[in-house]
Amino acid sequence: MSAVALAPLGRDVRVISLIGVAHGASHYYQLAFVTMLLIVREKAGLSFTDVGALGAIYYAVSGICQTGAGFAVDRFGARPILAGGLALAAIGLALTALADSFLTFAAISVVGAIGNCVFHPADFAILNSSVNQRRLGRAYSIHGLGGSLGWAAAPIIYFLDDIVGRTGAALIGAIPGLVLAALVLGHRRTLADHRAEVRAAAAADGAKAGVGLFLQSAILLCFVYFALIAVNTVGIQQMAVPAWTEMFGVTERYAALCLIVFMVGSAAGMLAGGFFADHVKRHDLVASGGLLVAAALTVPIATLAVSPTFLLPLLAVAGFAGGATNPSRDMIVRNATPPGASGKVFGFVYSGLDVGSLLGPPLFGYLMDLHLPAAIFWIAVVLYVINAGMVLTIRQASAPRAVAAE
Repeated sequence: MSAVALAPLGRDVRVISLIGVAHGASHYYQLAFVTMLLIVREKAGLSFTDVGALGAIYYAVSGICQTGAGFAVDRFGARPILAGGLALAAIGLALTALADSFLTFAAISVVGAIGNCVFHPADFAILNSSVNQRRLGRAYSIHGLGGSLGWAAAPIIYFLDDIVGRTGAALIGAIPGLVLAALVLGHRRTLADHRAEVRAAAAADGAKAGVGLFLQSAILLCFVYFALIAVNTVGIQQMAVPAWTEMFGVTERYAALCLIVFMVGSAAGMLAGGFFADHVKRHDLVASGGLLVAAALTVPIATLAVSPTFLLPLLAVAGFAGGATNPSRDMIVRNATPPGASGKVFGFVYSGLDVGSLLGPPLFGYLMDLHLPAAIFWIAVVLYVINAGMVLTIRQASAPRAVAAE
């Protein structure tokens, strides 16, 4: 029996907690960057389309670099790569204090994106090699929970801007990433180096290498699934505050509160979803069911059939339904991954998130410039439904391996 299979609970808790918080930092910096853009939009002469384009640059660079980051993780180890990513993401936010034009923000987005690209391959390489296999579903749920809480924390930049101004908000916001980078580097004994297991598994099972690894149908479908879900997730996160302000006539701060509630609901759903992922065999049914519920709950928002007051509880439940699918989604990817290819496959598949994140913000920003905010949520409904079907297709493409793993 492998060492990871026997990993004690105390060590698992330390690993899962640290990686969950680090993942939260990555999501926090993604949204905090765009939040800073929205804060300075008028002073910097940026349109909503410009904001979406800058977000697209961020995710394009991250997506291009993420597969390479997976190879780097398998070559140099996940821990130093993760620490470097945390530091770069933090520095990127700090630099927004100095930017005053589209070009300077574009340059800063590249810095933040290079930091952002490392998180999924590094995080999952550490979790897969350090955590008891029977707790992986819950480990994935805490990982996703950390991400959602990171997104939920990002709107705090609006409030920091009110209190200490733009420069103070950017500099204060950079502190968590630098602290976490030091903590990751310091946990040499707790965070297992997965490279020995990767090489051994690859030699024993003949894992595919190179481009052929990414041309397997299940892995390609996972990539597409992540791209489509990210169009929804990131596009809504970046444009929901101005969209709800225009649609429902609420203040920017109330709309920011709605976004926080949505993300906290998603985080709670991920936590619950982890227990499902460790105790069910049909992860595809959990994922598709949650997506269909989220679609149904988005329709009243798209049709303006809900009052501003009821928007809060509706968003909490919709967020919960979508969030509950994430651990099962991650288990589907793991079951489709050949032995010895964790860093590479998770790097490639999760680069789909960056592709979708690249496409969503410019599209939704353009719709905002056209004063069509409701269209954002109609697109969300359609994509939820498509993704519900997509996850069932992934199950069929990877059925032999998935059944064996389960």
